[in-house]
Amino acid sequence: MMEKKPRHLKKSLTVWCFLFAFVLSFCMGAMGFYVYEKDMLNRYHAYTADILDYVARTIDGDDLLACMRSGKKSAKYQELQKLADDVKETHKVEFLYIIEPLSDTPPDNMMDVMAACTQKEREEEADELTDLGRLTGDAYPPGVARQYIARMDRDPKVTFFPNDTEFGNIYTAIRPIFDSQGNPIAVLCADVLIDEIDEGRRRFILMSAALSLLAGSLLALLMSIWLQRRVAHPIGRLKASAESFAEHCHDNRDLNVLSFEDPDIHTGDEIEDLAVALSSMCTDMKSYTEELILADREMTSLKGKLAKLDTLAYKDTLTGAGNKAAYEKIITRLDWDILTGKTKFAMVMADLNYLKKINDTFGHDKGNIYIKNLYALLQEAFQESPIFRIGGDEFVVLAQEREYDHCAELLAWVKQRVSTLTHASKKEPWERISTALGIAFYDPERHTCANDVFKEADADMYKEKKVMHAERK
Repeated sequence: MMEKKPRHLKKSLTVWCFLFAFVLSFCMGAMGFYVYEKDMLNRYHAYTADILDYVARTIDGDDLLACMRSGKKSAKYQELQKLADDVKETHKVEFLYIIEPLSDTPPDNMMDVMAACTQKEREEEADELTDLGRLTGDAYPPGVARQYIARMDRDPKVTFFPNDTEFGNIYTAIRPIFDSQGNPIAVLCADVLIDEIDEGRRRFILMSAALSLLAGSLLALLMSIWLQRRVAHPIGRLKASAESFAEHCHDNRDLNVLSFEDPDIHTGDEIEDLAVALSSMCTDMKSYTEELILADREMTSLKGKLAKLDTLAYKDTLTGAGNKAAYEKIITRLDWDILTGKTKFAMVMADLNYLKKINDTFGHDKGNIYIKNLYALLQEAFQESPIFRIGGDEFVVLAQEREYDHCAELLAWVKQRVSTLTHASKKEPWERISTALGIAFYDPERHTCANDVFKEADADMYKEKKVMHAERK
């Protein structure tokens, strides 16, 4: 009769424990990597989309189109170039540029419109920098060119696609630029190196594999130790230390209290090894938690900076007044207030005279002073009302609340000051402000929207401009 082989239950259970722990750790690591990768890509998407949207809000499409067709750089083009350079200098983008897709077949299937560059690039690569009207030769193969051509649509949303270039693998964010009629004229793009994204993936894979392996080993070790008859007291101590650490960790951001209490186990076997490993793991967790807190603080700081950039996007760079985008935003708010019947306001329209003459005679720097002088005068009168520069020489004042009741008096004061300055022969021409002014008060019987009030103020202003013109004749 054959002798039965002994059954090694403890060995079998230990093997199955390790196998189960490995599979579970692998699944959790894979799930964690998937979540991390999605979050990382979403952050890159949000970051580059915010940059493109911010730059796009500053672009005058009609002016840019005129530069593209004439090959000449306007003042607005130069301002846009400076802004793009500043953005690239201060943000993590490899390339920031505007191109016009011409066809999907090289050569010369793309025309460069603008490319941001840092001060260092200007000094080291001056002869190779992209310039307005430059054709790109065979730099864009048909497959890549079709990606750019596809975004010559009317959707302002930012989209993304991978792009294999001579500079390496990059990830391109792209959105169209429109003229005043809403027609796409070019595309605005920002590139980040895929190598940086891949490096983040590799770091996470290594960290996830190490943590998964450690967690799996510890789990299997705990289960195998439980099978041994002499573990009750040491495991109790270990359990008490772990519970103490978990209690201190729960909802606690003070790193000084995150410490693992030594369970004082000296069994000389796997249980003592487990206690040492847990202590080391908790020390690593403390370090990792500290890194996460620092990263959270950096993200909060970055959000604050982006919020500040968003605020700057609504200001006129010359005067500090609200720009056209800010005006359109407040018009939307006024229209809502009109619908809810909870508003009263007045609009004052100001249009400078002789700005072109001052620009042509004394230069644009004196013309800029002329514009700022008018804004300063309006600020002096309307100290509590927002002022918007909606054109080169046009301003709108929105009077509400306390200044609404005195709007006519304040406007009369402005007209008196303008009259005094206009006839001040000892002042320089750019100091002798001449402007036509108009005013309109919102009346629910006559106005259905804020734009109706603007049109009435504009018409009132043009009446005064005609009188001024007649007096000059």
